[in-house]
Amino acid sequence: MSLPASTSNNAMSDSGKQQSLMRRVSQKAANKLRRRTSSASYDPEERPGPVFVRHRSGSATGEGRLGIQRHDSFDDDDESAVIIDQVDGPSDPNGVSSDKIKTVPLPGHRQIDPSVGVIVPEQLQIGTAMTRITRKKKVKRIFKLDVNKARVSWDPTKQTSRFYVDDMKDIRTGANARNYREELQVSSAEEDRWITIIYIDSEGGKLKLLHVIAPSAELFKVWTSTLEAIHRYRTEMMAGLAMQGEKFVEAHWKRYMANLQASTSQPVKTDRVSFEDVERLCRSIHVNCSRKFLKEKFKRADRDNSGYLNFQEFERFVKLLKERDEIKEMWEEYVVNPGVGMYRNEFRAFLREVQMVDVDADSAQVDKVFRKFCRQPSKMNQTENASRSHVDDINEMRMNREAFAAFLLSSSYNPPLLSATTAQCLDRPLNEYYCSSSHNTYLMGRQVRGESSVEAYIKVLQRGCRCVEIDCWDGDDGRPVVTHGHTGTSECLFSDVISAIGKYAFISSPYPVILSLEVHCSLEQQVKMAEHLVNILGDSLVREPFMSNSLILPSPQELKHRILVKVKGSQQQEFKNDLDLMDRKMGNAPSRGFLRSNTSSSSNTTSESDDLSSIAGENKKKPPKVATKIAHELGQLGVYCRGEKFRNFALPESKTFNHVFSFQEKSFLKFCKDPEKKSQLEKHNVRYLMRVYPSGFRVNSSNFDPLGFWRRGVQMVALNWQTYDLGVQLNEAMFASADDRSGYVLKPKILRGRNLDFPGDSADAKVKKDKKQVTFSIEVISAQQLPRPKDHRSEDSIDPFVEVEVFSADDKAKGTSTGEGGIDLSGSKGVSGLGAPQKRRTKVVRDDGFHPLFKEKMKFSLVTKFEELVFVRFSVYDAQGGDDKSLIATYTAKLISLQQGYRHLPLYDVQGEQYLFSTLFVKVKVDPMTLIDRELPQRGSTTIESLKTSAKSVLSRGFSGDRRSVRRKGDKDKSKESEASQDERQLHDSKRLPVSPPTPESAS
Repeated sequence: MSLPASTSNNAMSDSGKQQSLMRRVSQKAANKLRRRTSSASYDPEERPGPVFVRHRSGSATGEGRLGIQRHDSFDDDDESAVIIDQVDGPSDPNGVSSDKIKTVPLPGHRQIDPSVGVIVPEQLQIGTAMTRITRKKKVKRIFKLDVNKARVSWDPTKQTSRFYVDDMKDIRTGANARNYREELQVSSAEEDRWITIIYIDSEGGKLKLLHVIAPSAELFKVWTSTLEAIHRYRTEMMAGLAMQGEKFVEAHWKRYMANLQASTSQPVKTDRVSFEDVERLCRSIHVNCSRKFLKEKFKRADRDNSGYLNFQEFERFVKLLKERDEIKEMWEEYVVNPGVGMYRNEFRAFLREVQMVDVDADSAQVDKVFRKFCRQPSKMNQTENASRSHVDDINEMRMNREAFAAFLLSSSYNPPLLSATTAQCLDRPLNEYYCSSSHNTYLMGRQVRGESSVEAYIKVLQRGCRCVEIDCWDGDDGRPVVTHGHTGTSECLFSDVISAIGKYAFISSPYPVILSLEVHCSLEQQVKMAEHLVNILGDSLVREPFMSNSLILPSPQELKHRILVKVKGSQQQEFKNDLDLMDRKMGNAPSRGFLRSNTSSSSNTTSESDDLSSIAGENKKKPPKVATKIAHELGQLGVYCRGEKFRNFALPESKTFNHVFSFQEKSFLKFCKDPEKKSQLEKHNVRYLMRVYPSGFRVNSSNFDPLGFWRRGVQMVALNWQTYDLGVQLNEAMFASADDRSGYVLKPKILRGRNLDFPGDSADAKVKKDKKQVTFSIEVISAQQLPRPKDHRSEDSIDPFVEVEVFSADDKAKGTSTGEGGIDLSGSKGVSGLGAPQKRRTKVVRDDGFHPLFKEKMKFSLVTKFEELVFVRFSVYDAQGGDDKSLIATYTAKLISLQQGYRHLPLYDVQGEQYLFSTLFVKVKVDPMTLIDRELPQRGSTTIESLKTSAKSVLSRGFSGDRRSVRRKGDKDKSKESEASQDERQLHDSKRLPVSPPTPESAS
C-alpha cells in the first residue's frame, strides 16, 4: 500500500529533518566525547607559563595616559628612544612589568636553567627541610622545586601536596602574614622566617594557603626570591607574544631546545626546528589557530626551503605570526605616505579625529608620547642621512607601523577607559555617591556550607570594594568570630578580619571604607569587638564627628584614609537622642552635634532580615524577633553610618542625617510597586544613605541586577563578589576607570537633589527626568590570542564569535532600544530595558583562536532617562556545534567611561581573572546625545479647590499691573536654561556623552 504523494513528500521531509537532527546530535556528542577523551590524554603538567594577571598588593599603576588629563613625568633622556621592546601590552591596572628580564643573584646557585630562565639554586632542586604549619599539626617536610614543570612539592605520596608556580596568587612574609601566624598560635620569634603562599588548586580551582617556616634567614630569602623570579619570568614569557617586537624570541627558542634535549637521551640538533616542533611550541603558548595557517607562515619563513627553520628564520616566523592585517589597513588609511611613516601632525590628527582625544588640552603630553613611540629616521631608512645620529625637530620624526601597533596595544597610552578624575570630583556629601559594596564578604563560595576566610576581604579590597560586611558571632573561646550563622560555613577571627582590613583598606583606593556590622554577639564580646576596632585601626577609625552642629555627611575627600563603622546604636545613645530632640524643640543645639533616633520608634536589633511585613505594606502580624542589644562601646562607633530598622519615612529616625536603612532585594522591589512609596523612597535616597542586599534564598551566591537599585538612588548595592556573574560585572564596570578604582561614583544629577519637585507633603511627586536618545556604534574588529578552554587539547580547534549586549536602567518597553548590524539575539517583541538587553553577535570564525577577524559593525540606539547607567558587555564564545556554546571571556564597560576610537579591551574569565595576553580589538563611536522630551512631575488627583486656586492665580497675574513677577519668572527660566546648558557643556568637556539640542519635533 503506497502513501499519497503529499504524505510521501511530508514523510521524506520529516525523514530529512530527523536526519538533520541526528547529525546535529551526533556532532554534539562527538564534540563532548572528543573533549572527554582529550581531557583524559592532556597532561596538565605541560605548563608554559601563567595565563592570568597576578594582582600584587600595593603595586603602582602605569604611566601617563592620553585622554585623561594626567601629567606624568617621562625620562627626558629616553623621550626619543625606540619604544618597540619596552611598551606595555595588555595588562592589569596594577601592571605586569615589561622591563628587561634580569636573573636574580641567589646564594648557592650552580646552574642557569634555560627552561625557567632564572638562576635556580641547586639546593632547591634537591630539596630543603622546612616546617609546614596547619591547624592540626606542625611537621617537617622536604620541599623540592621542579624547574622543568615549575612545581613545588613536599609529599610525593599525595597529589594535593604540591602547587605550580604559575598558580601562585601571592607570597606573604613577616608582618604581612602575622594574622595567620597568630591564628595558628606560632611564636613571634618565627615571624622573620614565616612564609605564606596563596595559590589556586590546579584540580578543584579553590584558593589554598601553604604556611611554612624556613630553618634560616638565608633559606627564607632563597625560596621567596626564587619563586618570585620564576613567576615573573614565566609571566613575561607568556605576555611577550602579545607585545610588539621580538624581545622574547630567543628566550622561547632556548627554552624549547632545552626541553627537547631533556626529553631524550639521544643527541638533538639545537640549531634548527621542524614544522612539528614549531607547531608544538605554538600550541604550548596558546597560539590556537589552524594547522594550515601555521604551515603558510612556516613556508614563508623557510627561505631556503629546507623544511627546517634556523634561529634567524624562526625570528622571521614569529614576526609573520604577529602581523595584524587590520592595523595595516588602518595605517594605509590614516598615513599619507605609509612607506615613509607617520608624522607628528598625522598622529595628532588621528588622536583628535578618530580617538576623540583633546590634543590641545595637553599638547606637550601628546608630543612626549609621539617621541616615545618614534624611531629616528636614520634607524628607519638607511639612506645617506644614516650618519645623522639624532633629530631634534619633532616635525622631522616619523613613527613606523610597528610602533603605531605598539601604541594601539598599549594599555597605558591608549587605554580603553576614561579617567575618573575627568568626570567627577569627590567633595560632595557621602550620600550623593554610589559606593562599591559587598555582601557576606567573608564567604569564598556558597552561602551554605561555604568557607569563611580573611582572603575574601583582601581580594575585594584589592578590587576596589569600599563597603564590606562582617557577620559577628560569639566565639567558643571568648573571641568573637566571623561566619554565616546557623549554616555549615567555617569561621575566622574577628580580630584577623579587622587586621586584614587595616592593612589592605587603601591598597587600591584612598577613599573611605565602610564596615557594615551585623552583630549577633553577647554584650561582653561586643565590647571586645569595639576594642579590636579601636586598637587595630587606630587613627584611621572615625570615632567622633569632624564638626559639631553639622547635619550633612562629610565627603569622600574629607574621609580619605578613614574607616567608618555601620552599626546600630545602644539604648544609652537612644536616650541621649531624646535629649537632643528636646533641645532642638526648645531652640538649643544638640550636645553631640547630630541627631539620633528616639526610643519610641527605634530598634537596636542588628539582623538584616528585619520585619519585612511593615516594609511591604502587609497587615499580617509576625512574631517579633528577639533583638540583640548593642553595647555602648560598640554602638558609639556608628558616627556617620548609624543603622536603623525601617518603619516609616515620616518617623524621626528617617530624618537623622547619619542613619542607614537596609533592605532585602525582594522587599525593596515589592515596596517600589506602590507608586507613592516608591516616590518616598527616591526622595529619601536624595539626602540619606540606603543599603540593599541579596535575598537569603540565593544559596549559590548569585546576584541581582544592580541597575534597578542604582536608578532609585540606592548608594550601597551590596553584591556577592565571590560569584562573577552579570551583577558583579556591571558593578565592576560602574566603578572602573583608566587610572584608579576609587570605589565611589557621583550619582546622576537628577538623583542628587536638583531638578526635584517635592511640593509640601505631596507623596506622589516624582523627580523630573529628561528622556535622551543615545546612539552609538561598536565595530568588533578582531580578537588576540584567545585562551584555550580547560577541557580542550592543544590540537582542538576554537571557533569564536562575540556577543555585544547593551543594558539600561529603564523599565522594559517596546521600541526603546534598537540595533543594526550583526545577528540579532535580542528578546522577542522588541522589548528592552531592565533584564532585557539589546543583544547582537558576530559571525563565527572557524578554527582561529589566535587572531580571528570579525570586522562587524553594530549600531545601537536607545531612549533612556539615565545615560550614566548604560552598560555594554562583550562576551567571547566558542561555538561547539548547534546551539551549544562555551564562554571564553567577557568584558563589561559603562558607556560614558568607554573611550572612543580604536581600543584593545582586556578580557576576563568566568571567575573574573584577567587574561594575561588576550584582548578584543574594537572601534567605538558615540553620537551626540539628543534630549527628546521631559517628564513633568505627576501629582495627586486634582480637586475642585486646587483648580479654583490655580484659576485665581492665573487671573491675578493676568490683570496685575505689576509685571515684575513675570520678569523674575523669565529671569528664572533663563537661569535654568543657563544651568542646563552649563551642565551639558560639563558633560561634553568631561568626555561623557556629547549633548545636542532637542529636535524640532520635541521642541514643539
